[in-house]
Amino acid sequence: MQPFIGWAGDRTAGAVLVFAREPRAAKPVAFGLLMGWFDVEYTDVRVRRLREHTDWLLTHANPKMLAAGLAHGTDDVPGCSDCCQWHGPLAATGRCACCAQQRQVSAASELRA
Repeated sequence: MQPFIGWAGDRTAGAVLVFAREPRAAKPVAFGLLMGWFDVEYTDVRVRRLREHTDWLLTHANPKMLAAGLAHGTDDVPGCSDCCQWHGPLAATGRCACCAQQRQVSAASELRA
């Protein structure tokens, strides 16, 4: 099973995490989750395999469905407290690596000023 991101329209407006063997199996799962949020057509749904942080993403899968090899998904993945995206593990502060680094750079430049 591989992790996929599923969305319709703008990914930043909302996306779901799907676990499937191939994109063809991920799309119907993504559609089922997304149509609960807004009016969406099946042809508008897109899926893309996520190749980074797969171990972390797989921790959000349903263990029984994952073990059985059944395609499934979730719309309840913890996101960054700053950018609201869930593309990777979060630091203890609740921020993704990118936002945490940006905060450090901002804090350092404020100290210099």
